Amino acid sequence: MFLRKAALVGAMLFSLGANAGIIFEDNFDSEVPTNLVGTGSDTNYTDFTNWTVSEGTVDLVAQGDWGLDCFGSTGKCVDLDGSNRNAGVFTSTALTLAAGTYELSFAISGNQRGSAADSLVVTLGGFFDEDYTLAANSPWQVVTQQFTVDADSSSSFVFNHAGGDNIGIMLDNVSLSTVDVPEPASIFLLGLGLISLRLARKA
Repeated sequence: MFLRKAALVGAMLFSLGANAGIIFEDNFDSEVPTNLVGTGSDTNYTDFTNWTVSEGTVDLVAQGDWGLDCFGSTGKCVDLDGSNRNAGVFTSTALTLAAGTYELSFAISGNQRGSAADSLVVTLGGFFDEDYTLAANSPWQVVTQQFTVDADSSSSFVFNHAGGDNIGIMLDNVSLSTVDVPEPASIFLLGLGLISLRLARKA
């Protein structure tokens, strides 16, 4: 009994060391169209709560409007190539990042309208910089990436879409979380717990 309790305590302490805290999260569902189009969409939308649009436009899309699906077939999402035939640069509000490890996550899909492939550059300061090219029929995919910040910093997400045909890559569920790296003591306790559990099974 003692050995099983030791295993349980070790596993619990390890899990506590791996908890994450959300720094930023947006699925666009709370956005209210300025000029209602369809059931809750807005072309060339600029009144985002957590984002600014520059050098072009993006569209706010409600699930099902124009035959488009948002991630999970629910809520709202963003067409990164708006309706003025000049894709916008989609930039989040500034985020304060303390030194530590972070996990960036966002969902993207192809344009869903049979057009040519689209390209997108996603950056977060000097910590994350990736290019994506998606065919029109590319299904929703969740991109997840961890990175480390060495010193306190302020930065923003930037989704820069290369396009000009008013049909672009779709974006949803953007988030940034801290990732707590387990302390050596927690790893030791996990190892102790696993060894204890193995011995208990043999007993």
